[in-house]
Amino acid sequence: MFLISLTLGLGPAPNTQSLIDGVVRPKGIDLRVQTQFCEGYDNVGTRHRWIIEGKIDGGELSISSFILARLRGVRLRAFPVFLSRRFRHRCFYCPVNSPLRDPSELAGKKVTVHRYNATTPVWLKGILQNEYRVRLQSVEWYVAEPDIAEESLHPPAPEIRVRFIPSPHTREHAIELLEQEKLDAALEPYAALSTNPKLRHIFPDFRKVEEEFFHHTGAFPINHLLVLREHFAEEHPWIVDSLLTAFREAESAADQYRSEKEKAEVAWERKVMGGPFAYSLKKGPARRSLAILMEYQIQQGILDQKPDIESLFFPDSLDL
Repeated sequence: MFLISLTLGLGPAPNTQSLIDGVVRPKGIDLRVQTQFCEGYDNVGTRHRWIIEGKIDGGELSISSFILARLRGVRLRAFPVFLSRRFRHRCFYCPVNSPLRDPSELAGKKVTVHRYNATTPVWLKGILQNEYRVRLQSVEWYVAEPDIAEESLHPPAPEIRVRFIPSPHTREHAIELLEQEKLDAALEPYAALSTNPKLRHIFPDFRKVEEEFFHHTGAFPINHLLVLREHFAEEHPWIVDSLLTAFREAESAADQYRSEKEKAEVAWERKVMGGPFAYSLKKGPARRSLAILMEYQIQQGILDQKPDIESLFFPDSLDL
């Protein structure tokens, strides 16, 4: 018997697919999952906007957008369910014939990110600044899209040079400009770029530097978490346990949906971290990762101060 209906926006991925397929069902909830919001690379950004605007009940949201929305008073709260996560040094790309050999050489160069304040660019700019000592104001930043929702309320400092790419203002066109060597580098997470014959990784052995990054920072870059409008849990407190249990079950079932290549990647991540990634703030790298992300947000002028981490989450979810 369903006690309540919820619509959540999720990205199709091995750790959500059993929920999308209906193989895993949260107890007492008629769960409707929406995965498509628009065409092209901006499908994810559109999902984030819909969640913040309340067009759907919750779902998978950019951590950067979520923190800023919550600080502004939007009544969303999170679960310790980190649906999008990946080491990020592999996201530094340049044209295949570029002379670039190290990210420290990006000072004075033209670099594209899809949105300046989005979570993935925050991680990548933070890595560039803190690991390779590149001052962000020394780079010419080219974006495909304006920052969304809360991110747009915190524009870059005047000394940061951010420009739109020429029309059309799409992420696809930004990659075309990189292929044509009209831009010097892209800091982007799209897996398809790794097989683009016109591009190459700036780090040939990105796994090596990713492992070193984890061992000296304790951070595993996390991008998205699960959020829900607060009134649902206020009216039905049992929802917190139901959803957290279901998403943990979906995470446990993820290998059924992974390719052999994806399984090998997850096995390597577990080896680096010393165990599987946990949907928890009490064990594993999630808490440390959030703290590092917030440090980067403060450095980049997106946050004025760090919020208390626990205040972002449903209290009951932290004890489950």
